[in-house]
Amino acid sequence: MSISITRSDIKRKCMMSDADTTYDTKIDALITEMQPSIEYTISETYLNDTTNTRLQAVLKLGILEVLSGEFIQQLSREVGASEQLVVAGLTIGAGTDQGAKLIAQGTARLSSFVKTVSTTTNDDHISCTTDASDRIFTTDSMRVW
Repeated sequence: MSISITRSDIKRKCMMSDADTTYDTKIDALITEMQPSIEYTISETYLNDTTNTRLQAVLKLGILEVLSGEFIQQLSREVGASEQLVVAGLTIGAGTDQGAKLIAQGTARLSSFVKTVSTTTNDDHISCTTDASDRIFTTDSMRVW
């Protein structure tokens, strides 16, 4: 992994005390599990441009936001995390879906740097065999749909 995301980075982003070690193992596992797959989606051109410190800062922030958002989502799935009390319009307890918002923010930040998906060389038609008859869907016929 060329970009370094630490447990302390995620705790800071999630507004957790660095002294609180309750979730250290889960955070480390999340980094190990998710960071390589996130980095895999980023074009090597940007990922390997380590001399461009501003670019690397943007990539790190995007990855950090996705990882932190996923950690917040995991916390919200713990027993008792979604309990709330509503009295006269005042809600105490479960907050809004901040984890999903943070994931979306990180994903949007990284979207300019993702690898392009290669397309097939012949996308003029799609063949489908059903009921012993061949049907061919052309680009023009699919526009009607």
